[in-house]
Amino acid sequence: MTQYLKQEQYYIDRYDKITIDNCRWKENFHINYKHKSEDGPKGIKLTEESQKAFTELTLHFDLLYTTLYWYDNKEKTIDEWMEADRKKDELYENAVAPRDISCLKCRNITEVESKHLWDHHDDNDRVLFMYKCSNGCLPMRAFYDNGDEHKIKPNLCPKCNTELKRESERIEDKKVITTEICPACNYKDIDEFELSSKEEEKPDPNYERDKERFCLSGKRLSDNLEERNQHQQLKELVDGWKEKEEHKEDYDAVDSLKKLTITELEDTLKEASEKEGYVNLRFENPDMGKDVVVPFLINDSKPERKDRSSSLELQKIIKTTLQDTNWRLMSDGISYRLGILTGRLRAYEREEDLLKLIRQNSS
Repeated sequence: MTQYLKQEQYYIDRYDKITIDNCRWKENFHINYKHKSEDGPKGIKLTEESQKAFTELTLHFDLLYTTLYWYDNKEKTIDEWMEADRKKDELYENAVAPRDISCLKCRNITEVESKHLWDHHDDNDRVLFMYKCSNGCLPMRAFYDNGDEHKIKPNLCPKCNTELKRESERIEDKKVITTEICPACNYKDIDEFELSSKEEEKPDPNYERDKERFCLSGKRLSDNLEERNQHQQLKELVDGWKEKEEHKEDYDAVDSLKKLTITELEDTLKEASEKEGYVNLRFENPDMGKDVVVPFLINDSKPERKDRSSSLELQKIIKTTLQDTNWRLMSDGISYRLGILTGRLRAYEREEDLLKLIRQNSS
């Protein structure tokens, strides 16, 4: 029985070899790459020492991120390989041969001779069954597990589109000569395939050394991860500087916002609302989660204002009063019942949230 799924170590070794080959290629490229010109940035001549330093620097960073790329993707890739081979085994094991396949010559019912996994490398694997006739008739027939017949496409003459005839000749153990001839127009194509005995793979004296260098683990891994993290922190710092420079007006507006404490908020709203006949403002216990949210109650002292008009008037007062602060009325608005109005206020503390406030105001 064909078994595609192997022990995990097989896939680890396979992945490590790909990693080592890729890192060796990059290392060799940097070491052997020669500049077409000795000119550096802005026409400055680079000395041999400067070129050497530049090569060492680019090699260091290329290998740093290449080795980390292979490390980051190792577990996921190996899992995918193993799952793909596991599915191949399941497909091969569970495939059922189509029945009652007859011989094209004598019409006898043929028998299954062999079973093969037809790997298309496109996630469309199928199992191919070969059928033979008990009378020895040729050609044999082949069917996939879904019942589709496998048919070999004829090799056609490039001149007249007639099917070519093929003859093969083996010259000792040196080569195979294949001749294709068109019976209609005498087109001929000769192909020679050199035979060579499979040479035993020579041991790689530097494999284990390079495996330790490129297949990250232990201290080398922790050092590379730390350096990448430092680069990321530096990038974020520089990006932050660029962001603030490009949007200076927005950041200046954030700095100018009044960052009110809850006590200052209460005093500010009480003063503004009492002028318009809203009295007895009370704050309930704030929700101190990711954002600070403060529920409030207030009384409308003007009985002529009812429900909707009272709510809209208070909402307008709060929005106007808090326009230049870090507080906003929450989207659920204000509720009114029997002269008592309730709502919730939210504080914006993080810089990115304050920027959103500024940009919402300017849009």
